[in-house]
Amino acid sequence: MIQQVIKKINCPHCNEENEVILWEKVNVDMNPDLKEKLFTETINNMKCKSCNYLSRIDIPLYYNDTKRKFFIYLVPDFPIDKNEEDKLLSNLKTETLNILDNGYDNKKRAVFEYYNLLEKILIFDAELDDRVVEGCKILARTQLKLMEGRAAFAGTENDEITFNFFEKEAKEATKLFSVPKAMYDEIATIIREKDNEPADEFKNIDVKYAVRMFMN
Repeated sequence: MIQQVIKKINCPHCNEENEVILWEKVNVDMNPDLKEKLFTETINNMKCKSCNYLSRIDIPLYYNDTKRKFFIYLVPDFPIDKNEEDKLLSNLKTETLNILDNGYDNKKRAVFEYYNLLEKILIFDAELDDRVVEGCKILARTQLKLMEGRAAFAGTENDEITFNFFEKEAKEATKLFSVPKAMYDEIATIIREKDNEPADEFKNIDVKYAVRMFMN
């Protein structure tokens, strides 16, 4: 499987054309160093040959962890349209039929923001269910009246699941909150009973998904 591609891209600062080698597919077991580059945002960067301006080039990116069995497809700037999303998820299933085995059940995702990719990696690395994590966010934010902005999984500590909270359009976290593992377990029972979608389907698991599960 070809993992890199060469593209000609104009510098966003001076408009000079640059030839850049970009990663389209990341197999973290074959190239473990790329995981750190993702989190430090040093992957798929371009330094302009003319003005030295450094920029991150956001392109569609496959992330495959063959040991932990999860697969995430990042599609930056994807149009928010349900029909287009359904088509994308269906095409992903077809494209990966010969790549992914049954061990990936309920761990095949599409995300549309770079930070969502990083969050999914952290969640699956912690051996948690991202569907349940989204449910925890909903309940905790409602109780704490944190309605504007976004919550992001931060980790686990002392039988609690912790989240960073970012105010609307803020780049740095402004609050930290946590939920007990017991709440996670309760929500897990609810969501796993209500999620009737086939386990081998690609899904976009976000706040809208969590709301659907609680409303059903």
